[in-house]
Amino acid sequence: MAQPVLVKNLAIGDGHPKIAVPLTAPTLSALEDALETLEKSPCDMVEWRADCYDSIREPGSWRSPLALFQKRIPHLPLLFTVRTTAEGGMLEISTDDYVALLEEVIANGPLDLIDVELSRGFQVMEHLVAQAHDSGIKVVGSFHNFQKTPSREELVRTLCTMQELGCDLAKAAVMPRTEKDVLTLLEATLEMKEEHPRTPVITMSMGAMGAITRIGGGRFGSAVTFGTAGPASAPGQLPAELLKRLFPLI
Repeated sequence: MAQPVLVKNLAIGDGHPKIAVPLTAPTLSALEDALETLEKSPCDMVEWRADCYDSIREPGSWRSPLALFQKRIPHLPLLFTVRTTAEGGMLEISTDDYVALLEEVIANGPLDLIDVELSRGFQVMEHLVAQAHDSGIKVVGSFHNFQKTPSREELVRTLCTMQELGCDLAKAAVMPRTEKDVLTLLEATLEMKEEHPRTPVITMSMGAMGAITRIGGGRFGSAVTFGTAGPASAPGQLPAELLKRLFPLI
């Protein structure tokens, strides 16, 4: 069994899946409003989807949001994510600019975890993992496919690659076309738990068809599920309040 990843007082990979709530607001004032809603919702950790922030391309624009989070939710682990269009996100950005942005935030921003996309290349991931670890920041390696579900073998290989590149957590989110695709994702998750427990993994099958993986994925080895307290950041996300009620039953 993988050793839990300890972030602040949260042991990711121990017990039930941790509920991560994504914040997708486009402005600082909208983020303040989103935090009002968040504070009334079950939440183990927060993901700031910085790609949704209107001014994220401007140098240092991330400073005010991170300061806001530090003031309002200092007790919650913070995951900084720039989800690019290559992986279904909002930001069209070159690899050089992507690396520069993440390097800047790693070096200066108060955060606990940072998302690094595998599609930017193995060398980029390895470089950013080293930078993050030097700053005491944990890394969530991520892979997204909004078109289909790869084979179980390919999913396992992808998750293992992120482990081998030094990521503290390895994440795969894929789109099912059939019910069997959902089973493929769960089979890959279970195989990681049983045969490749170097790190905890985060997996999900997206959309309505895959929603069961957001509820029951923890039984197969998924360590985090993303739940909403406001707008969803990916198809199939369920309200955090609902997840909190269902987990004890599973």
